[in-house]
Amino acid sequence: MAEGTVLRELYLIRHGESTGNAGIEAQTPLDGFDPVLSPKGEDQADRLGKLVKDYGFDAVYSSGLRRAVGTAAGIIRNGPVNVLNILPDLCETGVEVEYQGQTLEELRSICPGAVVAEGYEDSERLIINDETPGENETRYFERAAKLLDYLASRFENGEKIALVSHAAFLTYVIFYIIGYRDKEPNYDFRLTNTGITKIVFYAPGTYEFGDTVFDYINDTRHLP
Repeated sequence: MAEGTVLRELYLIRHGESTGNAGIEAQTPLDGFDPVLSPKGEDQADRLGKLVKDYGFDAVYSSGLRRAVGTAAGIIRNGPVNVLNILPDLCETGVEVEYQGQTLEELRSICPGAVVAEGYEDSERLIINDETPGENETRYFERAAKLLDYLASRFENGEKIALVSHAAFLTYVIFYIIGYRDKEPNYDFRLTNTGITKIVFYAPGTYEFGDTVFDYINDTRHLP
């Protein structure tokens, strides 16, 4: 059988270490709701950007949370793509309802190339709040489905897309792709800060090993 017709390659990337991950005490309410990258996280983002600078990304997307935007900025700084698409559906689960999120102008102070993703220009917020974290997990799978449909409707000619998001939500995306779509199985995936998971989507029936193939999960070769 032929090598297969690639529709799109997705690179799921967890953000770099945040001040919250590092246990650094929040100095302001904003830091508590929406932590930035720690110094280690900044280094991880730079190492990530240098690793993927020759991957040939056609588009880079990020959640609207600062730690993700800061990580995506490492890709933008080092790669040929100079636009970062802020996509609210990449937001982490469990974002408190009191937090309104950052404006596009504020996010541009982290990554000057930030724009609101196509189709979301009228969004009032660039994040998704979570009134009942961990409950009714179906909504997280529904958001994963919406994300994948969004990408499928825009990329079908072998494009390479980087998606910078968060451990919990990316886990739901992975579960959804492999067929767990209403509840979590009793296992998990280790998604390290700036770890990369590559998933290739083929045109149906063109690749002998299936229409969706995980090339690797949580690649961290760029980290010391």
